[in-house]
Amino acid sequence: MKRSPQITLGHRSSLALTASKSVGVLWLLCLPLAWSSPASAQDAPPKYPNRAPIEQYLSSSPAAEIALARTAAAKSVSDNATILVLGKDGYETAVHGSNDFTCYVGRSWEQDFDDPEFFSPNGRTPQCWNAAAASSVLPDILKRAQWVLAGVSKEEMLARTKAELAAHEIGTPAPGSMVFMLSKDQYINDAVANWYPHVMFFVPAAAAEGSAWGANLHGSPIFSTTSDVEPITTYFVLAPKWSDGSLSPADVSTSKPDEQHHH
Repeated sequence: MKRSPQITLGHRSSLALTASKSVGVLWLLCLPLAWSSPASAQDAPPKYPNRAPIEQYLSSSPAAEIALARTAAAKSVSDNATILVLGKDGYETAVHGSNDFTCYVGRSWEQDFDDPEFFSPNGRTPQCWNAAAASSVLPDILKRAQWVLAGVSKEEMLARTKAELAAHEIGTPAPGSMVFMLSKDQYINDAVANWYPHVMFFVPAAAAEGSAWGANLHGSPIFSTTSDVEPITTYFVLAPKWSDGSLSPADVSTSKPDEQHHH
């Protein structure tokens, strides 16, 4: 699967930013999210080869998961958002919000199917999706959670995703699709932990990825990657603050994307 450019941010070590490649593969697309260390993740043996017991993916209580989900965005957004909580069969609505945002805590299986931490029980990524993204991108992420918890293999999940794409059951993101990932408590993977606060934007796959947004350029706070499974390009915009108002450690003036892509 296609990997995003390797980037160096401020005083932290070089990281390879990988977006979910499908909602199916999403990380998803994205996702969310997927992130890896500089080494070529898809060539590494699975760090977590099998799905862990379901209990290891669940939070200590619904209240704890709701609180963590709300850290994805500023209180002005998350306090009135709909909140989803992961149960033994998938995500369930725990709070009906009064605005158009949906917040939940993602797990490691939102990353690429070939990511060595796909089945890691450690991943926790608070996210707040706007209405456009929640209606067009999020449903496939929630479906994947159901597949994982039901014991479906990665190979079968990938096959199902490709079949749904062929049947046009998975489409392009709705205009204006975006998601906040501003939680200081996010745990993206074992190597990166909480990375940086950022906002993601989803658009139909771009013929010239990044050029229209000035992404992946030296000093730019914007990075991009395009799914090789779904027709989606994801733009990552670094944010200056975490959701609690504290400053981000990212120094975009010294960021320098590598020209090399990992496949």
